[in-house]
Amino acid sequence: MKREMALTALTVTNLALLAGLGLGRILPAAAQGEPGVLRGSGLEIVDSEGRLRATITIQPPVEGATETALLWLMQPGGQPAVKIGASLTGAGLSFVGGDDQSYVILDADGAETRLKMVEPGGREHLITP
Repeated sequence: MKREMALTALTVTNLALLAGLGLGRILPAAAQGEPGVLRGSGLEIVDSEGRLRATITIQPPVEGATETALLWLMQPGGQPAVKIGASLTGAGLSFVGGDDQSYVILDADGAETRLKMVEPGGREHLITP
């Protein structure tokens, strides 16, 4: 009699656990109430094909330049199309056309600012204050 009761209790427990696992897979997952903070030294975003499409990195200081935070957005082929950078001495952004021969650079370096536009064929226009 004790053995039958123990087996029945074990069977009921197993069924309850199995039902819990089944419900966990059927019910939709819910996000947590408060979003957390993602911290790291870099971030890479890839598309569904596994190709790198965006990065956020910190470039260490090199001779003649300070540490720089960089955001890159890449075309599917890996060519950077948008680049935004910020360092202790300045900041800038660039946009590159699909042909890699046309681009725009907006730069603020110390007290100097400039806007450089280049079209295919090398035609260039520089705007400074």
